[in-house]
Parts: sequence; C-alpha cells; structure tokens
Amino acid sequence: MLGKSLLLAALTALSAVNAQNEYLGFNYGADKVNGQTKVYSDFLEEFEIAQKLAGTDGKFSSARLYTMIQRPSKDDPIEAIEAAIKTKTTLLLGIWCSVPTEHVTNEINALLKAIDKYGKSFTDLVVGLSVGSEDLYRNSVMGIENKSGIGAEPDQLVTYIKMVKKAIADTPLKSVPIGHVDTWTVWVNGSNNAVTEQLDWIGFDAYPYFQSTMDNPIEAAPQLFWDAYEATLQATGKEVWITETGWPVAGKDMNLAKAGVKDAKTYWDTIGCALFGNYKTWWYMLRDADPTPPETEFGVVGADLKPYYDLSCKNAKPVPSPVASTSSAASSTAASSTSAPSSTGATTRAPGTTFEVEPTTRGSSESSPTNTAENAAETTGVDTPNSGFAVKATIGFVAAQAIAAAFFLL
Repeated sequence: MLGKSLLLAALTALSAVNAQNEYLGFNYGADKVNGQTKVYSDFLEEFEIAQKLAGTDGKFSSARLYTMIQRPSKDDPIEAIEAAIKTKTTLLLGIWCSVPTEHVTNEINALLKAIDKYGKSFTDLVVGLSVGSEDLYRNSVMGIENKSGIGAEPDQLVTYIKMVKKAIADTPLKSVPIGHVDTWTVWVNGSNNAVTEQLDWIGFDAYPYFQSTMDNPIEAAPQLFWDAYEATLQATGKEVWITETGWPVAGKDMNLAKAGVKDAKTYWDTIGCALFGNYKTWWYMLRDADPTPPETEFGVVGADLKPYYDLSCKNAKPVPSPVASTSSAASSTAASSTSAPSSTGATTRAPGTTFEVEPTTRGSSESSPTNTAENAAETTGVDTPNSGFAVKATIGFVAAQAIAAAFFLL
C-alpha cells in the first residue's frame, strides 16, 4: 500500500516537471450553437475576448481545437489558425477521429497544408496535438447508453495515431507531443491500454456535474475531480493535461448537482483557481451563448460578452490535489537534477505534398467536431508545474528517487 501511494506521489511530481509551461486557455468548437460554421472573424473575436477577460491578466492565451478542417472544405486548414497567429494564441490542435479513415486523412492533410501555408508563425504556437476527442467514451457502453454519438475502437485510434506520427515525422512538428482526449472512465479501463501506450500525454475531461450516479453537489466537486485525476494518473503513468472541465451557469439538475452562476463560480474558485498556473488547462468554455445560450450553458461569458462572475481568484479558496500537496512537500528536501531540451528540427517534406492511406470500408457516418460537454456525462481532471529551473530539477530528482523506491515497495 505504501509503495502504491509513493508511486502515485512520484507520478504527480513528474507531472509537475512536465507542466513547466503552464498553458491556460479555453476549448473552441468549430461551430456556433445554431450550427453555423465559425470563420476567421469569429475565432479572432473569441481569442481577443479571452485575453482581455477582467481579472485574469491576459493569461487565457491558449486554445484547444477539435478539428483541423475549415468546413465546408475537404481539407483546408481551420481559420482559427490565422486568428491564433494574429493574437499569439498557443494551440492544442485536434484531429477529429470518430469518422471513416478517409476523413482522418483529410484532417492530416489540413494540418500539412497549415504547416506549408503559415510556416514557423504557426508551428511555434503548437503546444500539442490530440488525435481524437472522447472517441473511446462514445464507443463505450456508457457512451452508447447516453446516446453520445459515433465513437471509435481502440485499435482504430492506434491506427490514426500512427498515421499522424508518420505524416509529421519530417515536418517542424515532428517533436510535438501527441495525446488523446477522453473521459477519466476511459483511462482507468485496461481495454484501452493500447491507446495509452502510443501517447506522450493524457487528455483528461472532468465534469463532476455530470457524475449523477454519485453524490455530486458542488461541495463534493473537488473530491470527485481529484479522485478521478489521481485514478487516471495512476492507471496511465503518463503526464495528464486538463483538456476539459467546468460547471454550467444554466441547465437542469444532475442528481445533486445544480447548474447556476453561484455553483459555477464556486467550481471556478475551488478547482479552476487550483489549476490555473499550476497545470496545463483548457477550461470548458469561454462562450457558448453564441448567438443564444444552449440548454446547458458552460460559458464564463454570456451573449453580452461580460463574465458571469469574478474570474480573478483573488478571494478564492482553491482546493489542490492532496497527492500534489504531498509530493510538493517531499520536494523541499531534495537536491537538483537536469532536464533535456526538445528539438523541433527542420522540415524535409516537400511543400504541397499530402498524406495518403489505403481506402477503407469502415463506416460511412461522420459525427461532428463540436464541443459538447454532455459527452463527458458520468465522468470526470490534471498536472503540476513550478517556475524556475532549480525547482523543476529538484522535483524531478525527488520523483525519480520516489519511483525507484516505490517499485521495490509495491
């Protein structure tokens, strides 16, 4: 038991080292609530709003995307990229995968086109690439029961991940960390280990509000969140990025969870303020009242573009991960270590070439890369940083020692 606790603390400490770039931003879907496709001006407006949110000091300067394709085109790059370049918004890119292989090929070609079109001004903004979003959840028994849409099998995702890695191997993005975004229930399910093994990081979607089979009032949200995160960290043994979490300002009750501005503010203060600056985090979401709010509204700003509540964290009472607190305490007694820089490398792929695969007969239906938090129903996210090389190196040294000790105690 001691060994498992020590190992979990060590993994959390390693996440602290890996999260040295504390990217902070929102999720941005490809469509508006009314189904209208977003274009450059829409993304530009949203990125500028995010960076100017009162009380946040411009820190929400990263964007998570769900697709590389600007619809209705076949494989033109999504116009969010140009808006990101304009606003210096970092990007967690997404490849939509709950579709036939031919569409994934189009997603990859859109990425390659973006590299050729925008060059370094684009690639320097890319912090990660997610191959898929909640595909495994939608394909699970739970996802099917919740009518979440078309998903993908683990072996299909493994194929897609390998396709992406091959396609970018000779581009400036060859060293970009590759992940997959899904619900915590997916990551603790051993049947998905083949996907986990292919990844550099784990994308974690966490919604205590939707955990309606558990006692889930707002007061229990921190424990539900961190329990799910720690379970994911222990099950995967990899760096965990918070790719979706939030609490709705409007919507129906989900067991003991109540949607509303008051509880959304509490969730922001207890969970958000514990994450911001300490974990790679993309909050769900900036605005979904565009042009009118959906039934379940998660946006931190309304149709008038004004925040629903104070976003400053000044009077907040954050609830940090108990495991992260333990590992941080252990780090205070450690020595220093070193870290290896990553290399991006130059492109050797001929500009204008595309990525091709053998055609497949798998499925003809395509789901849409929209950002629907309801897909995370019955589920629930994280990763830690510190500033300064000496601190990061110290934590890394402690983590390495702790892992070594833990394996002997397991």
